[in-house]
Amino acid sequence: MLDGVLNLARQIDPSVVATPTERPTALTSSPYGYVPALPNVIAYLVVFSLLTGVHLGLGIRYKYYSALVTMVPGGVLEIIGWSGRLWSNLNPLNWNPFIMQITTLILGPVFFSAWDYTLLGHCIKVLGPQYSLIAPNWYLIIFVIADIISLVLQAVGGGGAAVQAQRFEDTTGSTRIMLSGILFQLATTTVFLVMAADFMYRVVARKPYSESVRRRFHFTLRKKASAPAPASASSSAPDSPNPEAEKVLEVDQKWIRKSQYLLLGVAWASVMIYIRGIYRSIELAQGWTGHLMTHEVYFIWLDGFMMVLCMAGLAVAHPGFLLPRSGWC
Repeated sequence: MLDGVLNLARQIDPSVVATPTERPTALTSSPYGYVPALPNVIAYLVVFSLLTGVHLGLGIRYKYYSALVTMVPGGVLEIIGWSGRLWSNLNPLNWNPFIMQITTLILGPVFFSAWDYTLLGHCIKVLGPQYSLIAPNWYLIIFVIADIISLVLQAVGGGGAAVQAQRFEDTTGSTRIMLSGILFQLATTTVFLVMAADFMYRVVARKPYSESVRRRFHFTLRKKASAPAPASASSSAPDSPNPEAEKVLEVDQKWIRKSQYLLLGVAWASVMIYIRGIYRSIELAQGWTGHLMTHEVYFIWLDGFMMVLCMAGLAVAHPGFLLPRSGWC
């Protein structure tokens, strides 16, 4: 099989002649289609290690412990993935580090998205649920479930495709599964960004949703929780003020301003994840021998760098700097 690959390489580029002392390249036997460059690998390992440490420290310092099950695991996956690429630089013929890096780097951004959903839910709690179409907890429930679906699809597809590629088998089916997971994540992120933008607009413009509209989207759990008690029936009369609405409309401008900064960080991170998802989608659509897959420069800037910007943005716009401590939020 190796002889066949070498013969194919010579047909594609007659100038490529493999010798026992030559380092394997894209056209010989590297599973990437290239050998990961050492300077890039070292740089990203250092940066992701630092950013993961920052998020770990901020989560503990400000008691936002949900960061320890979202941002920190996501950062660890990035570190493991880039460690796999370092291993590949040292041993380009080994398929194990290739499988290691492709599975972990595919999954890492899913955890960053989960932190975004958590932050939006917390902003809704601080600024007022009447400005949101759905209740804060439902953001976490709905979008985390969507993330889990995306994660499973990407993990199953990525792992299967990598193993099949190692065996020189057809990877089309597994690649399509992985691609469907990334496309599903893109669709979920799109809906999330639209709803987050709608919430922030309504907060700034002081335009809460009417109770009749919100009731349609609060599902069974919310309806039960908001069922009026007989003793308080007078408080819901048409000519009586709505205490919840008054509370929302009187939100301190300080919290609105700080929450805007926080949501800007959420939007920034989501856009970075979105760009990375578009790149990954096109890459997988082209296949394992496509132009994007076999040229490292695209991966460096459209995957690695996007995730650095994502983690950095969420570190700068950390709720510990902007909002009250909240325990497991």
